[in-house]
Amino acid sequence: MIFVEKYNGYITVKCEKCGTNIKKHSCYCKQYGDEYHFNPPITCSSCGNTESIAYKKGIANTSYSYSTDNDTIRCPRCGSTQITAGNKGFGLGKAAAGGLLLGPVGLLGGLIGSKKVMVTCLKCGKKWEAGKSY
Repeated sequence: MIFVEKYNGYITVKCEKCGTNIKKHSCYCKQYGDEYHFNPPITCSSCGNTESIAYKKGIANTSYSYSTDNDTIRCPRCGSTQITAGNKGFGLGKAAAGGLLLGPVGLLGGLIGSKKVMVTCLKCGKKWEAGKSY
């Protein structure tokens, strides 16, 4: 998608495939330099093209690698290379179960698995554990 304008609380982008203008409220968008990241991703009603990032005209997508070798990490759902990784964090459900079974000491059960690295696709939102094959 190509950024067109930001006006009156809305952002207009143009579909790169068919040229259709799409208008979204700015509350669904965050600007990072010359990139506009949309959550949820924008889907063109004319051609079905779906993107989560719009660029200002003339700005090439150089942030991500689109190589075709087997070492490139891709989303198992959509095949995108636009991914990020981070630690899983504290598990509230495990802490609650541990608290019921073991009392205050059981609350530490929420830390089980908190060091696992979780990978998230920026295009479709799929999350998976790093190192698992799908």
